[in-house]
Amino acid sequence: MAKYIDLLREHQMKGNNTEKPLATSATEETPKQSHKELESMLEDESTIPADTQPVVDKPFANIDLLAGDTIEAHIDSNGHLSTGKFYVDEDGKLSPGTFATKDGKAAAPDKTDGAVTARWLTRCAQLVAELFISARSNSPASIDPVSNHLNIILKAVAKKGNVVTDQLELEISKQTKLIGKIDQDLGSLVRKSIMMMLYAIKMGSRLYLDIEQLRLHTLAAMVHHIGMAQVPSEIRNKKERLTEEEMKEISTASEKSHAYLIQCNIADTVILLAASQAQERYDGSGPQGIAESDIAYSARMIGLLSMFEALIHYRPYRRRLLPRDAIRHLVNNYKKAFDPIMLKALIESISLYPVGTYVQLNSGDVALVVRVRPLRPLRPLILITHDSQGNEVPSREVDLQEQLSLMVERCMYQEQLSTLKESSGNESR
Repeated sequence: MAKYIDLLREHQMKGNNTEKPLATSATEETPKQSHKELESMLEDESTIPADTQPVVDKPFANIDLLAGDTIEAHIDSNGHLSTGKFYVDEDGKLSPGTFATKDGKAAAPDKTDGAVTARWLTRCAQLVAELFISARSNSPASIDPVSNHLNIILKAVAKKGNVVTDQLELEISKQTKLIGKIDQDLGSLVRKSIMMMLYAIKMGSRLYLDIEQLRLHTLAAMVHHIGMAQVPSEIRNKKERLTEEEMKEISTASEKSHAYLIQCNIADTVILLAASQAQERYDGSGPQGIAESDIAYSARMIGLLSMFEALIHYRPYRRRLLPRDAIRHLVNNYKKAFDPIMLKALIESISLYPVGTYVQLNSGDVALVVRVRPLRPLRPLILITHDSQGNEVPSREVDLQEQLSLMVERCMYQEQLSTLKESSGNESR
């Protein structure tokens, strides 16, 4: 299946048709036909023309569109969360202090490149946590801080596209533990919001949403599950099978989300309908029985993303799936449950080797993916970090677009690196 998706992606990237996606009807197929059906779904799908792809040769470019913004939280040199105002100058560099004068520039910090994105991400997680903590106690709160903060990254995405989303995805993978601490006892609800944000931006861009619609749909993705904060933590975090009563409590989350968002004076239907209808399914199998286009556009998008995120989300009782394996699971088991246009957009916005994951090369070396290329998905920019036995080595950057003799043979998460040492140890016995 992995090779199938690789070839399918390469086929897709060679298309010359530049029209925007058109709606297609779901067809009745048997599970054995799912691969063929998926291929036909994508066969006539356009790619974004090469001349409209955001191209930035320098990896990890600073997000210079952030110039003039102020961030009110950061991670200090010891990795601790601190507060205080930080100014982003015209070069995208971050430094503590007040606003710079019109003719002056703030001093450059010790760390550049991903520093701006890292601090933005930390603050984003903080704001989401504050909102969910308010929801837990059913205390109305404003969504504006999250919305305003989201605007910063969306401005950057509008200008630099994949460079920004790649950097954001890399920082999310690096800050997993920190986001977990910010989550406190919210049971990974904040992490879900952050992941939903990332994939909503990716998928929304592929659906050609304008910047305002992208903002609304991303916000909806980040808060659609806010009612879960009002579900008792012992139920949300339970590892064993839920009882019938506990399942009923979980099923009230959508209703609670909708009610709480109204308390927060949110009137936009994009956000409200995403909260109330995200559990509905395209084939009418959801709790309210709503089907196809009767389900709000935002709910069709976010319902799919929510299930996708659940599949790639780590759980104490199971391993998380790699994104492409999650896609395979959705196509093989739930293709009738989701809008085919949404499913196509998700497939096309997910990287074969996502930024922040690890790949093993045909040389045996293991590397961190740090940048992907939409037009050459099999040739990411990587940072070799381990040898074939899982031992750390001095890191070195390799561009697979230039090193054609090297190929990716396996993709994995960081926690799977330990299996390399285990397998190596078994072979040496």
